[in-house]
Amino acid sequence: MTHFTAEMISAAKANDLSAISAVITATDELITKRANDYAVRAGGGVDHDLAEDLAQAGRIRLWESIALFEGDSPRQFMVYVDKALHSAMAEQRHQLKRSGVSASCAKDFESALTLAAGDPYEAARIATTDVMGPRKMSRDRAYAALLSWLGTDSLDRPLNHDLYGDAITLGDVISAESGVPADLLDPRDYVTTKRKTVRTQVHRVLGLLSERQRHVLKADHGIAPVSHYGDGPDAVLADDMGVTPYQVKQARVKGKNRFSELYRAGAAA
Repeated sequence: MTHFTAEMISAAKANDLSAISAVITATDELITKRANDYAVRAGGGVDHDLAEDLAQAGRIRLWESIALFEGDSPRQFMVYVDKALHSAMAEQRHQLKRSGVSASCAKDFESALTLAAGDPYEAARIATTDVMGPRKMSRDRAYAALLSWLGTDSLDRPLNHDLYGDAITLGDVISAESGVPADLLDPRDYVTTKRKTVRTQVHRVLGLLSERQRHVLKADHGIAPVSHYGDGPDAVLADDMGVTPYQVKQARVKGKNRFSELYRAGAAA
């Protein structure tokens, strides 16, 4: 437990450098503990680089605010110190983990995240809808908030704790897929790799369908090299394929069902 005396507190408030140093030294264990508490990763464990940054922010805030403390009670001073550390570390963590967006934007995105049941990509969509009321975001702002929210927490998160424990993180997988060294990854690499992985999985699943099913689904969505037929009449697509409209309809129904089954199995794997 940290101990102070009224004399030490009074001297520190009077800007006595030795007393200030003594206060900071006496609180260092508390500072380290609070920094570690704030640097816990989403998947468990401490982000030690973040903890070091938070500890430094706590020491600076403590130095700056000692003179503002009113009184000389050691007990009250401990409460004051703890609040100062809490404030400094919360602000620093927010700045590091939500860089690129304002505090209000980050708060609005977290509201959307609650509505999305924790799915950040769904939250980015919800953030642009009227359900947000006056806090509705533009698409660009919602995307910036998404990138900011993903941050290093997501990259440090264990890929599948039940299967691999903490041995393999999401960052490890993204680094392997993108070719970007793990220590240089940023949230945009997460988004790019996710898009690439989804595209690869879509084409892999399409390759498992029958030729007719594959062609119809590609035509429905304009997936190269098939032209986009969209919501046009099936007769046009059927004529180009040399089949009947009924056969196109059957291929679509069976293809969609089979695609859904295979894609979900692949995504789970």
